[in-house]
Amino acid sequence: MSTSITAAEFYESCKDYPIVFIKDNENWVATVMLGYEENKNIYVNAKGEWEAGKYLPASIRRYPFIFVAQSKEQLSLGVDSEALSKADEDKDRNLFDEEKPSEFTQNILQFMNRFQADAQATSNFVAQLEKWELLEEGKAQITKNEKNYRVDGFFIVNEEKLQHLSKKKKQEICDQNAYPLITAHLISLSNIQRMGSK
Repeated sequence: MSTSITAAEFYESCKDYPIVFIKDNENWVATVMLGYEENKNIYVNAKGEWEAGKYLPASIRRYPFIFVAQSKEQLSLGVDSEALSKADEDKDRNLFDEEKPSEFTQNILQFMNRFQADAQATSNFVAQLEKWELLEEGKAQITKNEKNYRVDGFFIVNEEKLQHLSKKKKQEICDQNAYPLITAHLISLSNIQRMGSK
């Protein structure tokens, strides 16, 4: 199980989760691994509460809102209707103030616009890693209670290739300030084996 993150979240995410890359259709996405079994998030307890002290990705925090593409140029704000409330105490979270978007909705739109821009920048960053020929398919085996779980279908940066890049490519990475993000990704991979202790 995984959820997408943006490059702006790498530094916080790398402390808690493995950061890996996947290709969704033609677009690259950075994700954090949240478990080694399908549809099972090991960071959420039986009550549905996120583990205290763990970073909560923006892709989770944005719920119940999502952008829906009306066209290549136009996005609309969608909301899960099951999350709507009519309780009086939730009036400060009204979506509209009379016929205008409320302050709450305007703040949500700002958050969503920022998330959308960060997601696109992240996709471009991972595409650049591919262009530099740094990505390789990753595989992991996690042992829990003497049972082995195999996780694959993701990509990671090949450290050996990173070390032996040409001077031109190394300069490109420096110019694009990509080394800190690559480093955060590589550091995060040590969290894979830690997942077996949960």
